[in-house]
Amino acid sequence: MENLKEQTVLFDPGFAQHTTILSISTEYIYNSVNQFKNFGQKKMKFKMFYPQIIKMTENNVGFCLGCLLWAAYIKGFKDVKIEGNPCLGDTYNKEEAVEEIDFSIAFFEQLKKDAKYYLGTEYEINPLYIKILELYKEFLVQNCSFVNTKTTADVILPESFIVPEGENREKIHSKIQEVISTGNLLDLTDVLELAYKG
Repeated sequence: MENLKEQTVLFDPGFAQHTTILSISTEYIYNSVNQFKNFGQKKMKFKMFYPQIIKMTENNVGFCLGCLLWAAYIKGFKDVKIEGNPCLGDTYNKEEAVEEIDFSIAFFEQLKKDAKYYLGTEYEINPLYIKILELYKEFLVQNCSFVNTKTTADVILPESFIVPEGENREKIHSKIQEVISTGNLLDLTDVLELAYKG
């Protein structure tokens, strides 16, 4: 039975259900804040949305990390069919492919400015989050947004990633299953070093 299971792997093991498209979600939030002319009202509205913005921003990073770790994990299957790739057969356009990830990277600076402006607090940008987004961007470009990715052999990992083996591979798989269950995708940073050479 084990051999049958290894004939196919999922493109997404379940990360997508826990994320939103950051540019669209934040546009909606900022439109809600900017509908007020009074600064006090804007401030209150931003304060209300702030925890949600943080959660979305961090989950977005967790999603990107999840994709990288899942790719490292499934590379261990050598050459099996990938099921459920929604990008397969699309036309690759590099600018469109990286547009959302570039927004995500830039948004950290926006968040830092807005936290200071509206709340008078310092939002510290975690350099690891930026690094993860940059690695994911590299991953997207290398794989041409997965438009031709049919099997695990087609997947190209960033140079700084390795295909984990043995116990490390199982630890990554277990952590992926855990975060899909909890929705706390950023907890995947706990196992990043098992596949990332730095």
